[in-house]
Amino acid sequence: MRLPNFIRHDLGLKLAALALAIFLWVNVAERRPVELVVDVPLKYRIGSDLIFASEVPKKAKARIRGRGKFLRWRLGDVYFLIDLSPAGKGIVTHVVSPGGVQIPPDKEIEVVEVLEPKAIKVELDKLVTIKLPPKPVFKGSIPEDKVMIGKPSTEPKQVVVAGAKQLLDTLSVIPTEPIDLGQLAKKGKVAARIDLRGLPYVTSDTEQITVLARIESRKKLAIPSVPIEPVSRRRVKAKFTPDSLDISISGAESQVDSLDLQELKITINVSNLPRGQLIFRPYVKQGLLYFKIWQAGKDVSEEPSYELQAKLIAPYKLDVVEVSPEEIGFVQR
Repeated sequence: MRLPNFIRHDLGLKLAALALAIFLWVNVAERRPVELVVDVPLKYRIGSDLIFASEVPKKAKARIRGRGKFLRWRLGDVYFLIDLSPAGKGIVTHVVSPGGVQIPPDKEIEVVEVLEPKAIKVELDKLVTIKLPPKPVFKGSIPEDKVMIGKPSTEPKQVVVAGAKQLLDTLSVIPTEPIDLGQLAKKGKVAARIDLRGLPYVTSDTEQITVLARIESRKKLAIPSVPIEPVSRRRVKAKFTPDSLDISISGAESQVDSLDLQELKITINVSNLPRGQLIFRPYVKQGLLYFKIWQAGKDVSEEPSYELQAKLIAPYKLDVVEVSPEEIGFVQR
């Protein structure tokens, strides 16, 4: 694009005049006295064997005086030094005063007034180091066609953390950031970061751990005539009729294949049930077996009188998925 003639005429002279004008404006602006209210960082000095027990203020609002329109941009290395090195364990109050500001000698800057906070209160505690086991935190779910056997393990099994004694004394584990169960089921091994949020000034020698899990395909199996036994704290005679249920279970393929069906039974605590005849109707919810219970002769379309959870006694953790018959009798004397 070609510039008009009136711009191109004496262009060098015009550019020089513009540069001179900008130089004079900046020079005048930088000489003008200025007062600003700014946030000034707080930097702390404490004993090497101490640590903060909770969050501490990071900035103080102060009125400063200096020269130049661009004063605000020259404050990068200006800060208040909060020297707590003479203090010991406990709560310490420190006055934030203009005398505590650290200003490089080549900068003509003055702190006129500290606006807030006028003073800060912090708690110091003994710095300790301990070992804690990581605790995997999960999100999502395992696909329905997969099963996790047992609890996941971690590598390493312990991490070294350092922080305030009173805070670390409350911890028995150190959590991870949330781990996607779908990814764990797919790979059997995932990396997870240690989560120190909510633990002020706590550090860990390990940023990331490995979580491992034994994952297998899910298998379903129908099992006829699983015994059902009443359990009671009272000396009573109790009996189910029939005294067995046909159930379908699901679980890890290797465990389902190795089941000894003679080891299986269903127990239900009947201690709080009344004496006499009752009607039990089994149902399944989230892999567990429950019973809705009515007194004999009562209309079963009405609300049940009782509702109890049964327990499947098995060598492995198995989910109940189906159960029959729809109704069994119970008598307790």
